[in-house]
Amino acid sequence: MIEVENLKKYFSTGILRKRHIKAVNGVSFQIERGGTLGLVGESGCGKTTMGKSLLRLIEPTAGKIIFDGIDLVQLKKKELRRLRPRMQMIFQDPDASLNPRMKIGDSIAEPLKLQGGLNKVEIKERVLELIETVGLNPEHVNRYPYQLSGGQNQRVVLARVLAVNPDFIIADEPTSSLDVSVQAQILNLMQDLRREFHLTLLFISHDLEVVRHMSDRIAVMYQGKIVEIGSVNEIFDGARHPYTNTLIAPVLSEDQLIYGDMKNAVDYSSGCVFYQRCPFSAGMCKKKEPEMVDIGKGHWVLCNRVS
Repeated sequence: MIEVENLKKYFSTGILRKRHIKAVNGVSFQIERGGTLGLVGESGCGKTTMGKSLLRLIEPTAGKIIFDGIDLVQLKKKELRRLRPRMQMIFQDPDASLNPRMKIGDSIAEPLKLQGGLNKVEIKERVLELIETVGLNPEHVNRYPYQLSGGQNQRVVLARVLAVNPDFIIADEPTSSLDVSVQAQILNLMQDLRREFHLTLLFISHDLEVVRHMSDRIAVMYQGKIVEIGSVNEIFDGARHPYTNTLIAPVLSEDQLIYGDMKNAVDYSSGCVFYQRCPFSAGMCKKKEPEMVDIGKGHWVLCNRVS
């Protein structure tokens, strides 16, 4: 469904002395039709930027984004607009995703009206059908977002996304602002909807256990690069990159500790993106940029110790 090749998104800052922030720096991966790729990493590593770049909500600097055989980067805005219903995004904060002045029923009906092809009666019936699909009651149609809980509002967002019959959904930490008990309900609902509607998902989160529950494959991102990607079992049982190991290890031993945090890692011009914080870094890591290596069964690692 999705094939990404060498995707880059750079931001320029400064006036007198320009500095380029490499938010996404040469990322490549695939998502099989009907599958779920979980994307994990620390805050600020580029996960959300990559998600928005895939849908061209922000324009990528370089690279290819092949969606169902179509290169999205090459599409003109009019062509992209026609394709957009098939690609949707669920944002982190459900309350901010809904217009506070619109009733829930109107919010769900809006994409149906924009898409066209249905009369008022059919739109009303479709809204009630979607409300039921996501586990809400018909009386919620006439309520405003502030009258609903965060979990209920996230169900409304899901209903609105499903209204346009998408094939591909990017879920950007869709449960991080919800209570733990509500998180489980929303995650299980998303799994049910994925199976029922044969959806393809990119699930972005910093919570590894959530990603483990939701995904078929996992990609680990650090400072704009994917440093490891593989099936759920390969990542949790056989991780090879030092950064991945520190993310999944319940208790870190002395020789596994990573130093500092990503915000303190200075921009690199050569070598491995992780060498400043890696407990195993050697002289070559500062000079030699590692290449993605396939260690078998679609398990890829970006590390000089592996290559």
